[in-house]
Amino acid sequence: MGIVVLAGTGRYADPWHDFPGTSEAIAGVLRKEGHAVEVRPTEPDAFDLAGADLLVVNAGGGLHEDTGGTEWAAAHAALTTTLSIGMPVLGVHAAANTFTDVPAWHARLGGRWVVGTSMHPERGESRFDVVMPPHPIVAGLHTLHVADDERYSRLETDPFVVPLLDHAHDGLRHVCAWVHDGAHGRAVYDGLGHGATSYDSPDRRELLLREVRWLLGA
Repeated sequence: MGIVVLAGTGRYADPWHDFPGTSEAIAGVLRKEGHAVEVRPTEPDAFDLAGADLLVVNAGGGLHEDTGGTEWAAAHAALTTTLSIGMPVLGVHAAANTFTDVPAWHARLGGRWVVGTSMHPERGESRFDVVMPPHPIVAGLHTLHVADDERYSRLETDPFVVPLLDHAHDGLRHVCAWVHDGAHGRAVYDGLGHGATSYDSPDRRELLLREVRWLLGA
């Protein structure tokens, strides 16, 4: 099956992100690298991931006080199983604020967006710096420049994650990409990629490809 990209729709959409558009941008970058990629909307029948080599989550939706009812129970159970069996996972941008109704998601990702605390400066030209010592994903890189993106800030990260990138805002350094290489398999969170135009920048595309290569063990 190759790579499955879950694109936020319905319950896992939000007013600020074009998840179908950015998911196709992600898929386009990966297909040029030779990967087979399937983009699926986040509907209840999308979570049968048997046979997939990598799960990419590009969705949002924020906090949910309800469970979604019976139509979502099987989907959430399937996702929880996938997250427990070692399939590598890449969470992109607003994935830090999705599947809040699936506790296993943020446990596997290693961090989250905290409503009322996390934020980002105004979208635009963005600089991201490699956190030293560099993880193999970013070895040989120092600074990434993206012409049009958001710099997620004040994210909550678990103590065992390995930072990949950070940026300066308001006198502080903010980690916005990291690795969680835990008992349930490899996971990467990549806070870049607000809009499809982010993927026009070579540095953004290179980071995505490096993350996927590492997740797949290449």
